[in-house]
Amino acid sequence: MSSGFLDRARAARLMEAARLDALVLTDPASLRHATGAFPGVATLFRRAGAALALIPADPAASIAAVVGDLEAASFRAASGLSDIRTHPIWVETASARFDPAGRLDAALTSTACRPAGLDRPETFDATLALGELRALLAERGLSCARIGCEMGFIPAADLAAMQAALPDVTFVDATELVARLRMVKHPTEIAHLTTAAELTVAGLARLRTELRAGLDAAEIAAIWRGEVEAEARRRGLREPLTSWAYISVGPDGFAPGGPARPGDIVKIDVGAVVAGYSADMARTAVIGEPGPAQRQVHAALLGAFDAGLAALTPGRPMREAHRAATTAMREAGFSGFSRGHFGHGLGAGVFNEEWPFVSADCEVEVEAGMMLAFETPYYVRGLGGFIIEDQFLVGARGLECLSPLPRDLWVIDPG
Repeated sequence: MSSGFLDRARAARLMEAARLDALVLTDPASLRHATGAFPGVATLFRRAGAALALIPADPAASIAAVVGDLEAASFRAASGLSDIRTHPIWVETASARFDPAGRLDAALTSTACRPAGLDRPETFDATLALGELRALLAERGLSCARIGCEMGFIPAADLAAMQAALPDVTFVDATELVARLRMVKHPTEIAHLTTAAELTVAGLARLRTELRAGLDAAEIAAIWRGEVEAEARRRGLREPLTSWAYISVGPDGFAPGGPARPGDIVKIDVGAVVAGYSADMARTAVIGEPGPAQRQVHAALLGAFDAGLAALTPGRPMREAHRAATTAMREAGFSGFSRGHFGHGLGAGVFNEEWPFVSADCEVEVEAGMMLAFETPYYVRGLGGFIIEDQFLVGARGLECLSPLPRDLWVIDPG
């Protein structure tokens, strides 16, 4: 039995290796991955207990969830789960009852999802949600189970509350295990990320033709974002759409800066977000003819990108790509260059950068179904912010680039 985007067979293998009886998910992004549904507005507080999902190690056992009463019906419809428990959140709901004159009969109008006399909490009451989880575990024979949870997400106070509510459960940190489940994408997730990439590329292609001297970072971002939205309209896109843009103009490299003047470097790091799934790609432009130092830095980054990308292939650990890119930068003359990572997974988290990372100690092997952003940035204060970044879908035989744009330094006519 499957639900949402979760690969139950893969989950079963990972839980067996970790000697886990089940997972209890609390991170909103993980909940959505496991169930395919928005877990409710209360999860926006980023506190454990607003919503919970129980993933048994046995793939034949159904997933169950505890969610706020406001969205219980929509969650059930979107997820297809049959075992859903609810707890009251701050939003009052009721079932309308009318008197013979058609007016609302306040005395007969009943509460929808809370016992009469129970005052609604300020936001949500985690003890009530955990009480539902406790009953659920008892029914499933898991009251004394070894259960994995994302301790990398759970606040210390919330973990203490979980342990107090479920004293016979042995909680185990499963943060990396859950990340390994999320790193290989479901076809629907790949479709969202591919659409996000295509919208981002459309915006960048338009920006390359309209970038000019006199624009500040906000104006540059507006040109890119306007084309993203226009392309979404042309496609009749119905999915929720947002976007982000980290633009810097001038020698600082990080400050937004502007208006752009001849000789300025413009760092363009952007992503459209479709149904919560974010693209990520970047290019560097210069207003007018680049100087020798600007050419030097960008050429080194391009060499590092090519070297790292050649090592980023299925079956090889991601650390090899980090080593190749670092070596190339140092051989290009930047002997002291050090960067923590040269890319990352992409998904539906709050931040567009998702584990695993292309870092020096990452033993995770590149695997089919991953969506990766690979980048070689360098921020040189007094010269500017430089970056090359592409988005890739990993197939069985190699990487498919979803951002087919020239990687050279974009030379913009100052006009």
